[in-house]
Amino acid sequence: CGLGRTVGTTGQLDPEGIDRALAALARFRGLTRALGIANVDAVATAAVREASNGDYFIERAEHLCGARISILSGQDEARYAAEGVLAGFPEADGIVGDLGGGSLELVDIANGRYGEGVTLPVGPLRLMDLSGNDIGKARKLVTEAFSKMDWKPEKSAKNFYAVGGNWRNLARMHMHGEDYPLRILQAYSVRRSEAVEIARVVSGQSAKSLERVPEISRKRLETLPYAALVLEKTLETVGASKMVISAYGVREGLLYARLTDEERKVDPLLSWSRGVGRRLGRFPEHGEELERFTAPLFKTGPLMTADRDERRLHQAACHLSDMAWRIHPDYRSQHVLTEILRAPMSGIDHPGRVYLGLAVANRYRSGLGTGDHDHVLALLDEDRSHRASDVGLALRLGHTISAGAPKLVTGFRLKPEPGMLTLLVPSAKRDLLGEVVAKRLSALARAMGVEADIQVSDV
Repeated sequence: CGLGRTVGTTGQLDPEGIDRALAALARFRGLTRALGIANVDAVATAAVREASNGDYFIERAEHLCGARISILSGQDEARYAAEGVLAGFPEADGIVGDLGGGSLELVDIANGRYGEGVTLPVGPLRLMDLSGNDIGKARKLVTEAFSKMDWKPEKSAKNFYAVGGNWRNLARMHMHGEDYPLRILQAYSVRRSEAVEIARVVSGQSAKSLERVPEISRKRLETLPYAALVLEKTLETVGASKMVISAYGVREGLLYARLTDEERKVDPLLSWSRGVGRRLGRFPEHGEELERFTAPLFKTGPLMTADRDERRLHQAACHLSDMAWRIHPDYRSQHVLTEILRAPMSGIDHPGRVYLGLAVANRYRSGLGTGDHDHVLALLDEDRSHRASDVGLALRLGHTISAGAPKLVTGFRLKPEPGMLTLLVPSAKRDLLGEVVAKRLSALARAMGVEADIQVSDV
């Protein structure tokens, strides 16, 4: 809404911004009432905190919201921005930077925790106001603000987690320039040198010249060069090796901060996968059964080289492996690949999405014909691509044994050994064997580069 557009020079919230914000809040109140929402939390940030007419605005806004509005301190903004990043990256390690219209919040983050943050008065709207829309003067203001900063990162940052609409637009421009095949901003990463380069290019452009770039939100045209200035200086200061985009910020952080310690320990990817499995699969317990059936491949088989993250992807694939049973058989593999690549999930990077999609797609069709997805699959290295396919073939075997029904695959065991993959079959379930089971086992063994064998046991 541009509330802070004039705070720097007049000390007051922008009149047009106030009108737009109040109109939006009136709409939100109508929506919350229609949806039967009883508890509404509302917060205000830097512009309202610093404006002389901030209290007047809050009084009117609270009347429209029908709820109390909390004014966050700079430390609160930094803390909730960090909480938002943790919601999407539970193992985040680096520096979080949240750029709003009036300020930038920076905070250390590692091991699920965050340190003390700092607030700098370098939001794009403030810079435009104080510099009179002069990018050269704005650059001096940014340099001055950083030089006075009494905060330093606790250590050299591994990642810089960028939060805020302006920085997301810079990342979208980079995607466009790279012809990147997966247009999802959450977890999109850019090498530091490339992020600095695009920041320098954009900071030298006018709003008029940026109009020709199709990936930029029209609302960001004026502010983007100033946001680019701040990004360049921030990366110079924190020294991170790459910039990682977080689509989650203060808003999501407010929700994440409510969770108990136990709830925060839950893996968001596995939680999402189990939820989808329950909604779209036929039998919710089948995912756990398939985990147990395929687990030996990660203990002694060719998948034992997989790291912890890859084992998470294996677990997720088990729970998603029945998600397309309602889809026509000829389209199931393509359907699940598209769904997983584009799903609104967190706790996963872009190569992880490809791994997960490839595994579940191969559960439905061996030797997946990828078609339009070839360029996306290139985001995954060859070794992990092969392992993802192996996971899919193992799931295909499990589903073939059980016909997708619960409890039938229980008791069957995969036994990987040098040069051999054996399927151990309980004698009580030997009737479930057949030509198609042998065929699926052979396909998995062949992909692993070993021979296949079936043994019936009384165990």
